[in-house]
Amino acid sequence: MSKTKLQLVIYLSALLLTAGVFLPLTSFPVYGEVSYYRIARYESWGVIFLALSSPALILTGKEKWHFLSPLGIWLVLLFPAIRSYIESKNQTVLGQIGNELSNAMVEFTSDFFLNIADFHWGGIVFVIALFIFTCCSLVYAFKQ
Repeated sequence: MSKTKLQLVIYLSALLLTAGVFLPLTSFPVYGEVSYYRIARYESWGVIFLALSSPALILTGKEKWHFLSPLGIWLVLLFPAIRSYIESKNQTVLGQIGNELSNAMVEFTSDFFLNIADFHWGGIVFVIALFIFTCCSLVYAFKQ
């Protein structure tokens, strides 16, 4: 694939990933349909910023730094699991209670990535855009 085609795919997948943050990922019985934005508002803004920063870096000629965008997106998406692992070292009673509460978010994050059959159409769009964006960004970084 040529560089210009890779750039086009990166631009389109970044826009699709940005839109996917607001699409319905799944539904809960009482809560209704949820999007990533509805579940994790601050993290979703991080995903949006990082997804749009890659095309911006490519367009401004700072192509060698655009690989940080997919890396940052994955760190933002895996942040609950990383934070839970770091906080699992707390042995106080309050720390253990906090760990139990954060385990709910970790379980949702793992379910989010592992139970693709439970996704609504928005979740499938989000995951596909994420993988296309990541793969094309890595290929583009190695073509530099």
